[in-house]
Amino acid sequence: MSNLKDKKANFTRTILLDSAIELLQEHAMSDLSFKQISENAGTSERTMFRYFANRALFLDELTVKLYAQLEVPAIPDSSQQLSGYLEALYDKFEQNHKLVEVLLSSDFYPRILQTRGRTRLQEIKSLLLQDYPNCAQNLVLMTAANLRQIMSATSWWYYRVNFDFDPKTSINSANLLIEQSLSLLELKGT
Repeated sequence: MSNLKDKKANFTRTILLDSAIELLQEHAMSDLSFKQISENAGTSERTMFRYFANRALFLDELTVKLYAQLEVPAIPDSSQQLSGYLEALYDKFEQNHKLVEVLLSSDFYPRILQTRGRTRLQEIKSLLLQDYPNCAQNLVLMTAANLRQIMSATSWWYYRVNFDFDPKTSINSANLLIEQSLSLLELKGT
């Protein structure tokens, strides 16, 4: 019986999250209420509160679901593959520009930084330590932080919107920073 109850709870949570995602096509999250989301889902506001005790918990789960929809590629196995990785990553952002815009909003961006942003920094740091074992730890950490930043939606947005670069120029600009960073590690690691 518990299994059926769990399935129903997961189904209801999914419906509520999907309702919010649908509404985000037309509205900013800050403009949406639990009442609007639940009505759009065909449930009551009380149901929203049964599954999400408060707005922060709802936003945490919604952020995870939205980020998963980006299907961000995994960090490669070698720093020499970062250039190709960046191209695949920026292509994902191009394909999902509306979703990226939503995730960069003040409702979601801080949550991504605290979760995926930190995880990705550690992944890049581990990759660099593997490929440049003779480099100083602090140089590897600073380089990993810079690479993590350039391999983010905020950098993609920076090139595409602030500078009005086309996708190819955006990728080439970011790859230049990757090449320069790796060259410095190569130089300092010898």
